[in-house]
Amino acid sequence: MAKPGNLTSSTFNIINMNNHIPDEPLALFGGTFDPVHYGHLRCADEARQKLNLHQLYLLPAGNPVHRATPQASAGQRLEMLQLAQTEFPSLAIDSRELRRGGPSYMVDTLQELRSEFPHRSVLLLVGQDAANRLHTWYQWEQLFSLTNLVILTRPGEAADYRHDLARQIQTRLVTQVEELAGSEHGCVLQLQVSPIDISATTIQSVMRLGRSPKSMLPAAVMDYIDDNRLYLPV
Repeated sequence: MAKPGNLTSSTFNIINMNNHIPDEPLALFGGTFDPVHYGHLRCADEARQKLNLHQLYLLPAGNPVHRATPQASAGQRLEMLQLAQTEFPSLAIDSRELRRGGPSYMVDTLQELRSEFPHRSVLLLVGQDAANRLHTWYQWEQLFSLTNLVILTRPGEAADYRHDLARQIQTRLVTQVEELAGSEHGCVLQLQVSPIDISATTIQSVMRLGRSPKSMLPAAVMDYIDDNRLYLPV
């Protein structure tokens, strides 16, 4: 493993056709993962199972546009994801955004992925809150020509789309998971997942109070945070 906080070419685990189940959709679950926790991991793995996938890719953002700059470095966030894989071996990592300079725009990531897999079904998983703000994403209308959208909803969450976004989503809705495998892009599926009340913000706040959030994330990740003194009061 690379020295904590540093990235080398060996740390990147880019999607490889040889490591992927032939004809299975490529599913991406993005986030800053600052740090990765059970809210991310259990949600992603539940979605993977409901989508009938053998593997799902966690996609750490390099320089997120719609969120604050991550506290942990790109290398540290990647290493925490790698440690979390020991508990969730069906969750792989695609770290292309960490090696790419500039802002992390999803449309750029999907265009890059499309050039590698032009005829593969691609699934982009987003939470309902992110889906409600999709119209604020860079070149958001292009997303539908690059990927299928899986909107993860939890009890009590409501769709609240701007008019033009609502029209795009309503005309593309499908109801069966199987329909996604037969479509390279352009479909939208609502997928209900279990509520998990854990967030990176909560973990960071707990750490600043001098308490341990160890029940919220894998033990190996908690040990890494302690060893590298992350998320402590400034």
